Amino acid sequence: MDARVLLAGCVAVAMALAAASASAFELSDGSKATCTARDKTVREYAAPADDPIMRDRTGLTLPEKGGYVIGWNLAKLAKLPPVVRDFLFFHECAHARVPTTVELTANCEGLKAMRAAGRAGEKVEGDLAAYFNGNNAGAYWQQTVACANRPPNPPDPPGTLPVPRPPG
Repeated sequence: MDARVLLAGCVAVAMALAAASASAFELSDGSKATCTARDKTVREYAAPADDPIMRDRTGLTLPEKGGYVIGWNLAKLAKLPPVVRDFLFFHECAHARVPTTVELTANCEGLKAMRAAGRAGEKVEGDLAAYFNGNNAGAYWQQTVACANRPPNPPDPPGTLPVPRPPG
């Protein structure tokens, strides 16, 4: 990839993060998305290029003062297809909303949230499958979709407790 194209992509992503409020992510259609977890807005920031924690990551969600913060590696983010950047926003937000440190759980919950927001569907999920298949992560994506497709466990009716059975 031409360095000028990469730089332009990084600048565009940086401007998108800076132009919006400190906690808004610009999705591929130009709309803004804010991650909220436990009624708190999750702060986002562009990690410095020399940040040793972010060097090998595209995004990272960490606890911060009773809430969460998402750090973005803008150079890595700019190299991804727009649909993957959108998915990563929902994935990182899921780390804070659930909360979880399990990547497959964040994928699953992120895809569910993306669907609920009307940002997934056959075309988008097909593009994501092609991306993950092309990066030797097809089985991982299949696990994500299988998880997101599972019906939720119905809650116990209010006021019910399991009745213990006598031994024997």
